[in-house]
Amino acid sequence: MVKEKKKKYKIGTYFGCQKCLYCGINLEKDICKCKKTVKPTRTNRTVQVKTAYPRMFNPTSSNHKQFNFIKSKNECFQYGYDFKKNIQLSFCSTCNSSYQRLSSKNSNSSNKSNLTEGTENTEEKETGGTKGTDIAKIIDLEATSSEISTTIIQSESKYNNSETENESDAELELEVNYKLVIKQADGTVLPAKNYSVTISELDEFLFAIQNNITALLKDKEINANDYNVSFKSEKAQGAGTLLVDVCDFENFKSEYIKLAAAKKVVLILITMKKKEKLVKRKKKVNFYLL
Repeated sequence: MVKEKKKKYKIGTYFGCQKCLYCGINLEKDICKCKKTVKPTRTNRTVQVKTAYPRMFNPTSSNHKQFNFIKSKNECFQYGYDFKKNIQLSFCSTCNSSYQRLSSKNSNSSNKSNLTEGTENTEEKETGGTKGTDIAKIIDLEATSSEISTTIIQSESKYNNSETENESDAELELEVNYKLVIKQADGTVLPAKNYSVTISELDEFLFAIQNNITALLKDKEINANDYNVSFKSEKAQGAGTLLVDVCDFENFKSEYIKLAAAKKVVLILITMKKKEKLVKRKKKVNFYLL
């Protein structure tokens, strides 16, 4: 019996469907020459594949349904992850939508939909007659400053009868300008670096920060378990507020909008953890002469 070899996941492929992020072919059926080890960015997008959703999957903070989704894809494509550490991955629009619908908020709306299934009148009331419509709200803070501009775009996706009824997906995009500072394990602080990124979710932001850290430290082996992320105003005292879960992210967005409107700089502080050193203990052996 021949055992199938585990595939090493490459960031330039879609985690959920094994398609190339650059040419779009199905890697389960065909082979391409694209550099699939290159991380996806807005600048290296191709005509064949215009959208990609990079994520930082945290096994400990993800809800049960999303964890099972990633686990099933891991088993299906034999990536071999043990889920002891965070995973950097990319989704296509279809897989990203499926993953998003498994979030706690959308799961609750899905449960409500199941309770009212079969009653058309009730369904129409819950949807509020918004089938097949797009809603976009834009807030621009540039009215008071030309230097700092924060745009929030909130849109609801089109009603999809073929999947989950009474469910509309909401996406929130936020352009974040921040200053990144790395405090090493020995206490030394590296020079700050300014960055800008457009995000809609915590995973995307943590993924961008991860790329910033590996680039500044020139160490691709660093992962999210090697440091803590916190945020605060540049002039504020103290260690700041940790950025770990969705609750922290909601707080961050609220604080960022206030700081940006007040023309204050947002500081992302990275505190590197001390790496445990394995110390070999010498065993004393006593010899007795008889």
